[in-house]
Amino acid sequence: MPMPSQNQPEAAMQAYFAALATHDDSVLRDCFTDDAIWVAPGLLPNSGTWAGSREIVEQFFPIASARMRLETLSTTVLSLTYGDDNAVVEWETTVETVEGGTYENRYIANFIVRGSKVAEVREYFDTQRGQTLFA
Repeated sequence: MPMPSQNQPEAAMQAYFAALATHDDSVLRDCFTDDAIWVAPGLLPNSGTWAGSREIVEQFFPIASARMRLETLSTTVLSLTYGDDNAVVEWETTVETVEGGTYENRYIANFIVRGSKVAEVREYFDTQRGQTLFA
């Protein structure tokens, strides 16, 4: 009996979370379609709609992580739900800040997948807690 093949959203999520751990922009950029968008809530410096894999990886992510000691970053996936062309992911991030404190937050996002790459992310999290990174 043949083994079932991995669906595209599952493959995309495995590639994305593995790429996050590398801290390598080219590996991370390859997880997104060229025209991908990332929608982040709130009034934070990285809030808004970010368009294109380069803008997401080279502008959005650096703003979000500017006050983090990335070598201490821990991302734990708490739940994953796969659809035909999407994955809803809940995860927890813990990281030391450059000031020596600890930042912890839980996130949930709907990742829309096209081919085996992320085409859109609609992210939700506690923006008040997120604000502590920019204070």
